[in-house]
Amino acid sequence: MSGWRIVWYSVLIWLLSFLISSFVVLPWYYLVLPIAVFWTTVFYFKNTERTLQNGLLVSLFWFFVILGLNFLEIIGPYYSDLEYYFSDFRNWLLYPLILLIPFILGIIWENSNLKNRGPGHWHPHKL
Repeated sequence: MSGWRIVWYSVLIWLLSFLISSFVVLPWYYLVLPIAVFWTTVFYFKNTERTLQNGLLVSLFWFFVILGLNFLEIIGPYYSDLEYYFSDFRNWLLYPLILLIPFILGIIWENSNLKNRGPGHWHPHKL
């Protein structure tokens, strides 16, 4: 996991979520944001090890970076009203997506790697 790539993709997801929430009307937002987060995650894992452990680490790192950026947004001049920020459900949708999509993709890719290696290649100490 390279440091600048993981930070860049977390900032990219934060910017995409901000832009999508600015331009996409509400009923379509719930469809567009998961697709954007999914494809950003797929592009991140394109050049990275696709394991469950890596998916979990990436999801936790992205979660905390995006939480920090959103916190800076809350204390900045844009929101400065905690009730307004937490009452908007669009803000609550982003956090489960960030935590679940890389983790679930890590599970899927690791299971597909175990199936591709065949039954004779599995050893419990290699995982």
